[in-house]
Amino acid sequence: MFVLGIQGSPRKNGNSNYLLSSFLKECEVLGAKTDVINSGALDIRPCKELIVCEKKGFCPIKDEMEIQGYAKLKQADLVVLASPVFFYNVTAQAKVFIDRCQMFWGRKYKLGLKDPDRFTRQGFLLSVAASGGKRLFEGVELTAKYFFDAISAEFSGSLTYKKVEDAGQIIVRPELEQEVKDAVAHLLTPELNKKRQIFVSRNGQCRSLMAAGFAKELSRGRVRGLAAGLEPGDRPDPAMIKAMEACGLDLKYWPVRPLDEVLAAEGELTDRDRLVFMGSPREIQNFDPPPGRLTTWEIPRPDMGDIKSIEAVRDQIRKQVQSLAGF
Repeated sequence: MFVLGIQGSPRKNGNSNYLLSSFLKECEVLGAKTDVINSGALDIRPCKELIVCEKKGFCPIKDEMEIQGYAKLKQADLVVLASPVFFYNVTAQAKVFIDRCQMFWGRKYKLGLKDPDRFTRQGFLLSVAASGGKRLFEGVELTAKYFFDAISAEFSGSLTYKKVEDAGQIIVRPELEQEVKDAVAHLLTPELNKKRQIFVSRNGQCRSLMAAGFAKELSRGRVRGLAAGLEPGDRPDPAMIKAMEACGLDLKYWPVRPLDEVLAAEGELTDRDRLVFMGSPREIQNFDPPPGRLTTWEIPRPDMGDIKSIEAVRDQIRKQVQSLAGF
């Protein structure tokens, strides 16, 4: 499981930074992998409302948001937004990052594409504020809810703390440690206990990604569908993305990952889990899977970049995934 923190504070070693660090450390204790995007340190420009994302499904502004933002958000099972309150909302640094996620909104609501992770991806808010007004966090929470909706994540709660201003002041809050532990356990435990289906192909750019997407979609999130490659390429095949879009599913920005990395992130497999290799007997040479957990599908490698070839393989994979889990 992958947990991504979005740090919106412009202050180094501030209270929201400590809060996010404590939250992510607890996630790691339960077995999740974590990463942090410091929105203030990211070289990204504000949204220019060019409307390209709503018409064509991509942002034409070329900067670090493409790799450091979009790709990591799509990989995340849980997105944690951390920000102090500035004028009853998130910081400018966090807001620039959020505004650039209009691209996801356009793909979802204008192009009608569905994220296969929408059944399971969660969003959580961490926030601190110096004052103590009754409606102090309303603006922050509303912004967070619409941000999470755009990235197909369910708003799953928040931890907010008033009258926290001086650097390090949050540390002495006696309730903090237990509240963080309880929140993390509530968010992570159901996902960590799910059955896993890891789909493996030679380069991981096409077949395995489609299979993982169908597993998530057809199970409505009851199965953790994961994709891996034995000798992975650097990015998904663009024709594969278009072939899945024809089915209404959005796999743009999905990561291509080596099998070793996926297994290391997921921890020890159990008898409930399944490794599915897609390819010919020749492709599986020198592949040494854990004993007793391997299923092999002889699904040919499509012609990369050829959408007709990929569509034929896509339909075959969808039937196999349906048969595997009885969806």
